[in-house]
Amino acid sequence: MRGLALILTGTSLFAGWPQTTPERTELRRTSTVADVRAFMEALRKQAPGLEPYQPKGAPRATETGKPLLAWRLKGVGKDPLRVYVNANIHAGEVEGKEAIQQVVRELLQGKHPELRRNLDLVVMPAYNADGTDAQDPSIRSYQPNPTESGVGRRENAQGLDLNRDLMKVAAPNTRWLLAMLNEFDPAAVLDLHTTNGSTHGFHLTHGPACTMGADEGLLSFNRKMLVDVREQLKAEGMPTYDYGNFVPYRPTAEKPPTAWETYDAHPRLLTNYPALRNRLAVLSESYVYRSWPDRISDTRKFVLACLGWMVEHRNEVRSQVREAQGRWTTAWAKGPVSLPLSAKLKEVERYAFDWVDPIRDDKGHLIGEKGRTRLELPSFVGFEGQDYVEVPAGYLVDPAFVPKVLPILQAHGLKVQLGASRPKNLAVLHFQESGRKLAPGAYQGVFTLELQGTWKAEATPKKQQAAWTSADLDRALYIPLDQPLGRLAFYLLDPRSSDSLAYWGAFHSALVRGDGMWGEPPRFPILAVGRSEAAAVSATPMAAPKTQE
Repeated sequence: MRGLALILTGTSLFAGWPQTTPERTELRRTSTVADVRAFMEALRKQAPGLEPYQPKGAPRATETGKPLLAWRLKGVGKDPLRVYVNANIHAGEVEGKEAIQQVVRELLQGKHPELRRNLDLVVMPAYNADGTDAQDPSIRSYQPNPTESGVGRRENAQGLDLNRDLMKVAAPNTRWLLAMLNEFDPAAVLDLHTTNGSTHGFHLTHGPACTMGADEGLLSFNRKMLVDVREQLKAEGMPTYDYGNFVPYRPTAEKPPTAWETYDAHPRLLTNYPALRNRLAVLSESYVYRSWPDRISDTRKFVLACLGWMVEHRNEVRSQVREAQGRWTTAWAKGPVSLPLSAKLKEVERYAFDWVDPIRDDKGHLIGEKGRTRLELPSFVGFEGQDYVEVPAGYLVDPAFVPKVLPILQAHGLKVQLGASRPKNLAVLHFQESGRKLAPGAYQGVFTLELQGTWKAEATPKKQQAAWTSADLDRALYIPLDQPLGRLAFYLLDPRSSDSLAYWGAFHSALVRGDGMWGEPPRFPILAVGRSEAAAVSATPMAAPKTQE
């Protein structure tokens, strides 16, 4: 039972302490939602401190009635740092679910006294509760899996990827998470996954938030944290690196890798979303081709290393979060603010990679190596913003769309007012569309809509189009951007944003008119409120603060 011994390395059980499902089934099964609850409740009986956690007003269950279960372990020291750990958002990636249960047990056992003293921890081991319980040995059969249960499904019961839902907020799970962020307000979020792709030489890959439009100083600090953790784990014999894949995606001897590229700069992803709230985030991706007990052990070790770094640097973490918020406030006092509408990958460094040329069986399992090649490659693991536009003072949302839009804005924790409270001395700006792209196929259940255009002081209405009256403006929703979550408000409400509510279909009845919709044209459902009485002018990007790399 080498595998079972491996997952217990560093977590050897004290007499009478509960076991996780893999431990008690000798690796044959992974935890269900009920298993997680039973384990955590057994821990509560064993030692004081662990309590169920439910944010005020948050959903308690998924669409199918599966419970959304989290636990809080408050630090026993003075003013502990708040951290949230999320696992199993993709329920076929089960390693984080098992590892975080072990970590909580170890904290209660007193094995990490500095962490126990200085962390206020909320954990949700089975975030995708529906996917967690839909276990099947045929799912992700290319990875070494628990032999009896298999693993859960990637998506929820409605077929939505919960790791693409942070902006549009279609699922109860997402509303739960946003309620937690608003109430618990962690300084950092950890999101635990398992890879799908490239055959590399790392035990685990990871990533900081790399969100377009987020505070550059905070993003730089977030990266510094993970570089430090990477070097620590490397010295301990555990190679890690930024999450990504080789280019080309499936290299061959004839076409070997030429670069390494990371994932995405959109805030729809859980690792990226916290940065728009001026908070840190960490992505963990255990390596799919390592054994199942190895993946649990690697994830556990990485989580502990990150938590340890945060505790050691907790004053600096708090300072960086506070300064990022201050820079947004200061920028508004100085003059025009601009944010990017897109981002492109940038080379951060050159790094030595092991490219594994795999041997696979007929099920796609990696069962050996034809060879390993050490390559120094450009590493594109960061982004730089482009297509900067000036940020208005705020946005007005058509009263007709209030029932649909207001709950989403409130879930995000945004300050929302009636249009009557808008600054009356500032110009109301109308969107002049210059181009659009309606997706030919559905993405996350939505035919997404990309819009191009500019804000103009003068409207160019179509014939018989409904006009905005003074009463309409007063009854509209007004969302000012000079608020703490102003960056988030911009990407939700500017129609040119590729993560906006317009992109995600909230206004499709007005913006997407097809056969059978032959009535008089509706008005554009969003207005901007300018920074001055004049029409918007171009602005330069906010200067990034100088930070130590």
